[in-house]
Amino acid sequence: MPQTMLDTHIHLWPSTALAPTNHRWMTPGHQLALQHGISEYRAATQLSSPNQPSGFVYVETDRFLPSEFPSAMFTGSGEERRTSMREWANEPLEELKFLRRVVEDQPHGGDGFQVGDGDLMKGAVAWAPFQLSSDLFNLYLDLAEETAGPQLWKRIVGFRYLLQGIRQEADLRRLVLSEDWLQNLLRLRQGREGKGWAFDVGVDTHGGGKWQVEVAADMIETVRNVEGDGSSGHVRFVLNHLCKPDLSNHASPHPSLADYAYQYALTRMAAKPLVYMKLSGVFNEFYPSPTPVTSAELNQALQRPLGNIFPLFKNRIMFGSDWPVCNLGGPLGENSWGLWRQVVEDRLQNAGLSDEEKEQIWWKAGCEAYRIEM
Repeated sequence: MPQTMLDTHIHLWPSTALAPTNHRWMTPGHQLALQHGISEYRAATQLSSPNQPSGFVYVETDRFLPSEFPSAMFTGSGEERRTSMREWANEPLEELKFLRRVVEDQPHGGDGFQVGDGDLMKGAVAWAPFQLSSDLFNLYLDLAEETAGPQLWKRIVGFRYLLQGIRQEADLRRLVLSEDWLQNLLRLRQGREGKGWAFDVGVDTHGGGKWQVEVAADMIETVRNVEGDGSSGHVRFVLNHLCKPDLSNHASPHPSLADYAYQYALTRMAAKPLVYMKLSGVFNEFYPSPTPVTSAELNQALQRPLGNIFPLFKNRIMFGSDWPVCNLGGPLGENSWGLWRQVVEDRLQNAGLSDEEKEQIWWKAGCEAYRIEM
């Protein structure tokens, strides 16, 4: 059993952020439309596992935006542009205000944490508008730093802009290979006083199509080509949830064409330096088939993707739970966090890894990718 464990992927939101105007995906009656704070996270881990995380990395929750692009809102200058940006990005900035209360030990009613809980949050992956022009992207970063305050800003270890919801290949390709997008990614190398920020890659091979992970590979290869010899540094990429493979056909002895395409895209990304993979999020990828209910059954079902990922990414694999989203497809409901931890522990044990190799997955790779000290 691991002595140190960094859960590199959890989500939190207060009871004041449960409406579609806070999260567009949080429709009335949604299973997750309840307060999910550190208190609930700790209760879930304690209920379902004898091993408790030493810390976690918060990942942004796809807060509401009135539009993907602000269009003509930012035609002014100076303070007018700042005001327009604050209005357009109100919800992502509210998310930062919530996280600021966490790290500054200032809980409000419905925040779901107690004084001292913020010490568990070793880092946070925040949202940022990579789709905007570089001047507007930098304007947002300035406002984000101002909103976060110095304590939280030190713990911002990366950024994410979810790509999984883009359902047309041409649209995704046009976005992530655009000059603005690439320049904004390269900007991450300069963050955290030289440590740099990571970029979390959220694509959906299962729900969106194999082309999503292929375009992600194109993006990473393009960035590495632009970086050249790396004398100005490299952007660190963290692939979420195994890139969400289609696990519905796990019982078939024969890989599908999509399986081969997925594997090849992963091979391309793993060949590049500083590209990491999260062991997380797989419970939701078995649909329309039922999710296996035991660790042994899950490890058998995951043999194909994990059999490729472990030799490809080696010491760049990290543990993450995707709590509380893991409860949606997780077969044990609120106990799904503990089940996933057991799945990973059994996988590492059966793979014959050394204690040092296991520690790399449980916490060291996450610390390396996000430049976290534990």
